[in-house]
Amino acid sequence: MRNLLKAALFLSVASSFAIAQQGGRTIYLVRHAEKAEAPADDPALTPAGQKRAECLAQVLKDAGIKQIYVTDTKRTQQTAEPVAKALGLKANVLPAKDVPTLVRDLFYSTGNALVVGHSNTIPVIIQKLQGGTFQIKDNEFDRLFVLTITGEGSGNSAANLHVCAPNAFSSPMLGNAQPKATPTPKKTATPKKKP
Repeated sequence: MRNLLKAALFLSVASSFAIAQQGGRTIYLVRHAEKAEAPADDPALTPAGQKRAECLAQVLKDAGIKQIYVTDTKRTQQTAEPVAKALGLKANVLPAKDVPTLVRDLFYSTGNALVVGHSNTIPVIIQKLQGGTFQIKDNEFDRLFVLTITGEGSGNSAANLHVCAPNAFSSPMLGNAQPKATPTPKKTATPKKKP
């Protein structure tokens, strides 16, 4: 299964590179990571959400991202922060409700981009970019959509990947893996045979 995921990611990146050579670009779209369950209007990320954001930065570090777009909420900004820091970029902040401006910017900008939005905005953005129809459930935080924008703006297609699963937070990729203890087999005394 892991080899299949690696092959799919390789093909996605390879096709994105080929299209970039022809004047296209790739848009990476994610929902914000896990947020705190609080009555606050603008909750921050949970510790698991922060780890997911760090994992996302590792996944996208070589994706050629030149622009980052986030909404005016802490959770999207905190999700994009490790990517921005790793790439030396500053995120563009747009109101969550201003999808038309974001779509316009994505259509007419150059270079690859990361968009961090919400479960109700990311599917709308993908659809307006002619990348297909998707839904994100309330409990889904591991979806990464890879959308290739061609020069004509038509015939775009989004790949739907799952990255940074919760068990990935302890992977060596993040540098915080705990090695599993290997049990030492018990030695049993074998009775000596009498001659």
